[in-house]
Amino acid sequence: MTRAIANAAVELFERDGVAATTVDDIAAAAGISRTTFFRHCSSKEAAVLVDDAGLEAELIGVAARASAAHPRQDLEEAWEAMTAVFDADPEGHNRFLRVRRLMNHNHSLLAAGLQLEAGLSERIGAALHEQAGLTELDARAVAACFAVAMRLTFDEWVRRVDAGLTDITLRMVYREVRDAVARAADGGTR
Repeated sequence: MTRAIANAAVELFERDGVAATTVDDIAAAAGISRTTFFRHCSSKEAAVLVDDAGLEAELIGVAARASAAHPRQDLEEAWEAMTAVFDADPEGHNRFLRVRRLMNHNHSLLAAGLQLEAGLSERIGAALHEQAGLTELDARAVAACFAVAMRLTFDEWVRRVDAGLTDITLRMVYREVRDAVARAADGGTR
């Protein structure tokens, strides 16, 4: 159901614009009632930002099982595996690319996406603190750095696709972003 809602919302946002599209428009295009829409999505912006692949739950689970010695590495390895799954889902892949493009041109979508990212970072940090035994500050720092790497991965992937590079995968981009973030943490570029 959430994928149908998301697909309808993307189509309408691209065609009519985010501001001109209503929840009722999205519900009608998805073939559902307004009430059903709100069972699955809290807003029209949230309709295109649905996590129908379960990435959030998976990442929080990884954080809860992370080793206290290498929590960032545990998250990075899990995220790299998830990028391969993402690359293998053409429908989700295409929709996500379209949503990221919309986010780049619409402040309300960008704000909603950043709010989701902040919430995910907070939940990952809480799991690292409570389950992996990291101090609250260390857990929050690991989660925030990880969230930035995820955002950079998606932003760089969209930039490259829009530049006409067709032989790239999210996984390839993530590996480069991970290395760039490590260089930045070491004080700059090498």
